[in-house]
Amino acid sequence: MPKDELTFHKVASPAPKAGLAGVWSAPQVVLDSGGNLAVWAEQGLAQPLANRARQFPWLVLHGGPGGSLGASHVAPIRYAGLPWFGFDQRNSGLSEDLDLSVIDLQRFVDDALEVADRLNIPKFHILGGSWGGTLALAIAAYRPEQVASVVLRAPFLPMRPRVDAFFELLERLAPDYFAEHFGPGARTDFVCECFEVATPEHLLELSVAWNKLETALLTGKAGGFDSKRPFLSDVQELALVRKYRLQAHFLRHDCFLSPQDLLSLFSKISQSPWPMSIIQGMNDRVCPPGGSKLLSEIVVRSSLIELPGTGHLPDSAEMIKAISQEVSRHHLLV
Repeated sequence: MPKDELTFHKVASPAPKAGLAGVWSAPQVVLDSGGNLAVWAEQGLAQPLANRARQFPWLVLHGGPGGSLGASHVAPIRYAGLPWFGFDQRNSGLSEDLDLSVIDLQRFVDDALEVADRLNIPKFHILGGSWGGTLALAIAAYRPEQVASVVLRAPFLPMRPRVDAFFELLERLAPDYFAEHFGPGARTDFVCECFEVATPEHLLELSVAWNKLETALLTGKAGGFDSKRPFLSDVQELALVRKYRLQAHFLRHDCFLSPQDLLSLFSKISQSPWPMSIIQGMNDRVCPPGGSKLLSEIVVRSSLIELPGTGHLPDSAEMIKAISQEVSRHHLLV
């Protein structure tokens, strides 16, 4: 689709959700790119390029894989009053599903760059959290000349021992419940293989189990691990299965970054000139602080901001404030 065919749909938004992170509503843009991508943009990005303020906007990347963009992800940018854009990644949120065989890291990188291109944004900052941090690094390494700066929240580093350790933590929360669904001692390969061979009914059971365990790890509230399935609407069931099928697909393939690819990515990032900040909750059990520490040692020009008493989620007041301070600082640097 040519750039001038972008459509800004005037659709009835669902009831907006308000809170610390602000309000979230329907996407302003549906971009046809071999499957529809749901795109959001604020602070004048829907205007022609010549009419915009002379400042680079922020590309905001959600986590997962399989999450979706929401108010908590963009709250620090909104708080700072800066322009931003973002999208739901393939097979996530309001974007269209494609067959998993055509989805990999490069596809996600290409999607991000195409969204920027179709919005006429030649250069941008990046804010990415968790898996969105992995994607941010991949985009920045692939197109360093288009990147103004990078801010990462608890970046996920797709190293197999770290992912195996994640599943070990899930098992420790509820050994019997974990064994019932994945088998005792199951780690990345086996857990993810289950999603490749499961029946639709079994897929839902696996997704519910993974979600229960991961939520307990995120919140620190263990309990309720029984075989009784929670009541879910058809929409909620589909969302869980989509999320964890996609997540299993990426984790099984190490996010499509071999150890050599990851070393190459680190090398390119370390040689790039733009500033980078890494913000890490010290109580984060999903993406533990060691990953951010390692990345800060590899990229010596980076700034590491550690938040005591803060976990993984992006919506705490401490996390929003810290990210907002860093994006504002980077905006003034460039």
